Amino acid sequence: MSNGPRGRARLRRCAALILAVSLLVGAAPARAVGLASADNTPFPASTAIAGAGWTSGRHGPPSNQFGDILATSWADNDSLYTLMDDGGTDTPGGGALWRNSFARITGAPLRGLRFQRIGDLPPAAARPQIRANHALWSGALGHHYASGFTSVNHVFYATQQQDWNWGANAQFGGLDGIAYSTDDGQSWRFPAKAFPGPSGNLNWVQTGQDAPARDGYVYAIATDREFNASNLILGRSRPGIANVTNPAHWQWASGSSHKGQPWSRSFSRAQPILSWPDHITYPRMSYDAPLHRYLLTFTYSFAATPPAIWRNGSELVVLDSPHPWGPFSFVARGDYFGPSNGYDPAFPEKWISANGLDLWMIYAANFDGCAAGLRCSGGYGFNYQRIHLTLAGAKARAARAGARPAAAPSRLLQSATPPSAGPATPPAFKLPRLYLSAGR
Repeated sequence: MSNGPRGRARLRRCAALILAVSLLVGAAPARAVGLASADNTPFPASTAIAGAGWTSGRHGPPSNQFGDILATSWADNDSLYTLMDDGGTDTPGGGALWRNSFARITGAPLRGLRFQRIGDLPPAAARPQIRANHALWSGALGHHYASGFTSVNHVFYATQQQDWNWGANAQFGGLDGIAYSTDDGQSWRFPAKAFPGPSGNLNWVQTGQDAPARDGYVYAIATDREFNASNLILGRSRPGIANVTNPAHWQWASGSSHKGQPWSRSFSRAQPILSWPDHITYPRMSYDAPLHRYLLTFTYSFAATPPAIWRNGSELVVLDSPHPWGPFSFVARGDYFGPSNGYDPAFPEKWISANGLDLWMIYAANFDGCAAGLRCSGGYGFNYQRIHLTLAGAKARAARAGARPAAAPSRLLQSATPPSAGPATPPAFKLPRLYLSAGR
């Protein structure tokens, strides 16, 4: 190649192209840090993925967004959309929030990420107003929390949770219904067909852009309680408003068989696809198509009861599986995730690289602040951080296949000493449910 002006111009163009491709495809990072590969879970080590590590620092929530339970889906118009509870986008300030709301996400991490509020919403209200009049605690989906949101075949779906005793971390109730929108979340309709408990945090497995899974079903998972649940159940329906919104058209995983996964129309016959006593908080599942693996992410808290269960630190767990129903195996973990009270971790489908090895994880953190001695920099909102997966080679696969999982810890607290000294950190936002239920 010539060293003249034209040659140098071609070199600059090639360099720019290589940089762009590395951002989009996710070239293998030189260094990945911050996650442990030692398996302290009751699950066998993955024979497909040898481990994972962070390849970026944490990026905090955008300045115009706060809130948690960030169910996120990739719509047919190529945008991501996210649900959020107890927060909002471009709120009027003064602590005002919506109980549930939605935002359209355009751009990409490191390249102009932007949040735009969507939908018809009632006026936002602050905690003192809500205490005086609970009817003001509302949002696009009415007077409900929502844990599940997805986009399938040009229709948005979102859950409407029944209230439960969140102050005591009690068992979930069911759903008052699954709402749907045919105009990208601008307006919602409410069939009001109830799902039995404890399906309250039902949330959909993400399987691509506006699409069901490869077998044509739409899958969803749920746990028995909000923090440190013990069991994960799996349901599915065919796409379409009449199917997704009607519990009579759902099937529930009901045990296992060498002939294939059995299903039941009865929710009461659902059997866990995964169990780990007191260790499952806000699970999410995404399909990594290039790797042909389902990635299950969740956290658990080091303390057992409120309020310490919200404030004393949490551990991130990443598992993988060839199917939505398992079997699940261990990939990586990270203690004092967030830091230090991260929860609701997920991999948006749009932000999975073409080779499936580089992904962005989103999560919320520290809704009730942090205990003394803990770092508390994780934001109450849409945090995001890049992660790199390392595939297992042939020798590693053989070794990991023969390894036996560690015994489940007898205590929740696996890191006995907080990582630093310092006073407790109060919550950044006084959320209504923490104060109304406890009278604080």
